[in-house]
Amino acid sequence: MAPMVDLSHVAYRELIRSFGGCDLFYSEMLNSRILRSEKPGTSIYLRWAKTCDLIFQILGNDPDTMKYAAEKLDTYTPWGIDINMGCWLKKVTVHGWGAALMKDMDSARAVVSAVRGVTTRPLSVKFRIGYTLDMNYLLDFGSMLEEAGADFLVLHARSVADGMSRKARWEYIAALKEHVAIPVIGNGDVMSAPDACSMMKATGCDGVMVGRQALIQPWIFRDIKALIDGKECPDAPDLQEVIFALHRLLGEHFPADVALKRFKTALFWLAQNLTFGHFLTKQGGRAKSMDEAKACITGCFESGMC
Repeated sequence: MAPMVDLSHVAYRELIRSFGGCDLFYSEMLNSRILRSEKPGTSIYLRWAKTCDLIFQILGNDPDTMKYAAEKLDTYTPWGIDINMGCWLKKVTVHGWGAALMKDMDSARAVVSAVRGVTTRPLSVKFRIGYTLDMNYLLDFGSMLEEAGADFLVLHARSVADGMSRKARWEYIAALKEHVAIPVIGNGDVMSAPDACSMMKATGCDGVMVGRQALIQPWIFRDIKALIDGKECPDAPDLQEVIFALHRLLGEHFPADVALKRFKTALFWLAQNLTFGHFLTKQGGRAKSMDEAKACITGCFESGMC
């Protein structure tokens, strides 16, 4: 499961775990500068049910700050640590974070080396094709990450300019996989279980990362595993039950105001399974409390509007 701000949180992770099939989960993007004062239990970002399959993703460009953040996160015994070099949003890149690190190979190398020096856990880097469609630069960048100590790479097969809109360029995943000796995980345009299998076949990648489609269909990893094992995909679960399960998990893990905000955010994605999902999203968005939100969802389904 991909790292996604306000979405790859503990409640969504637990929902996806309940269906099975997902091997590794990424945390939300964690700002290395803010982590210094963050504590589990009080921070809404440092929350988990378990960490044995959890990778913490950290954001930043200062080697010392990133080193401290990784060292702190390491004490929570995650499965691994990831460095964000893929976020393309201007509010991130303006600080030299995320994909902006791809402009400066020396700075990127220093960050990876600093983090590598404080953890023995698996270290990954999630990044994009870059600011231009320069295959040679991408491959050189991948080699640098490998030499600096990354254990595996996650390539979102879009450029910074592509944002999230253009079709993912899977050929770059294939080229990176062929070029480096460490595992490569492919990311981009996996909209179904067959898509995941197609990506692995087309690129030779070692695994597939799913982001937005996992928000729409939290059971997609279960279906991917079924296809890989040569089985039929199980029937989709009852969507109302899925929505209520997330509602319950959010209430268990977050204060009421945070839970409500995140429930409304999630509802936008889950409602895409419905022909008239926009109605469900609109009604749920008006709720002033978690109880009211649940009542809205119940009313929508009982009225047949969904």
